[in-house]
Amino acid sequence: MKKTILTRLMTSLVTALFATLFFFPGDTKAKVSREGLILHYSFDKNSIKGKDITDLSGNKNDGLIKGKQKTVKGKVKEGMEFSGSSPDYISVRNHHYKKADIEAITLIAWVQSPSRGMIASWDRSEFFRFGVGDDQLGNNDFIAFDTCCGIHDWHGKEKITDDKWHHVVAQFDGKNKRIYVDGKLDAEVKAPHKVMGKVITRYGFIGIGSEAGAFDGGIGPNWAFRGVMDEFFLFHRAVTAKEIAHMAKGPSEPFAVDSKKKLAISWAEIKTIQ
Repeated sequence: MKKTILTRLMTSLVTALFATLFFFPGDTKAKVSREGLILHYSFDKNSIKGKDITDLSGNKNDGLIKGKQKTVKGKVKEGMEFSGSSPDYISVRNHHYKKADIEAITLIAWVQSPSRGMIASWDRSEFFRFGVGDDQLGNNDFIAFDTCCGIHDWHGKEKITDDKWHHVVAQFDGKNKRIYVDGKLDAEVKAPHKVMGKVITRYGFIGIGSEAGAFDGGIGPNWAFRGVMDEFFLFHRAVTAKEIAHMAKGPSEPFAVDSKKKLAISWAEIKTIQ
């Protein structure tokens, strides 16, 4: 009797494991951990209600859409088209910085742009900004990642302003700054500071520069993003090179699914079949 029960149990576990692999075949490949995820705007239609865009990280850092941006075809489902004029940007709710304590950060987005424009900013001279081009170092075409403090203006090498889709990443880990373009390391430099920031409050924007001491506060500089943006992420960790390469493939669901949840789902499906 005990042998029969043990045999049935082993059969059930093997079946559940097989079902996990069968129902989730893509999960054997590199996936992205949600660890340190602060903000995620997908720009998909179902994440936008009126002038509000939902933060899919679960942290409630929803955005207020200013101007007349359009929902258009993106790289992954829908994206958001920005005109390149200062009224078109997104004010980020809740998430702000107020002291020098950023030990690691990764900013990620898909962009399709013909010219210089800001991707995201929490103020270059206080914290950081991430752009296609810059108003520093004569850079109009490369990914810029300017950080503080002291101010360190820096950019990549790959031209981005060709109006084609590019997956772009800016990263700081306390030791180095890195820029990735289309899944590959574009540039790397030793970081001039171990932590990022200043003792001052700054809120952020997507699509324009920030000088905001409060939500939806002052903007600047005003060289706004022009083109289509998709899948914006902000992590408080150094996302790995493998994770970045995976995201650059444009998966509709880049995040890893918890194996316990998958097993529970698979087991439920097996019981239903039985």
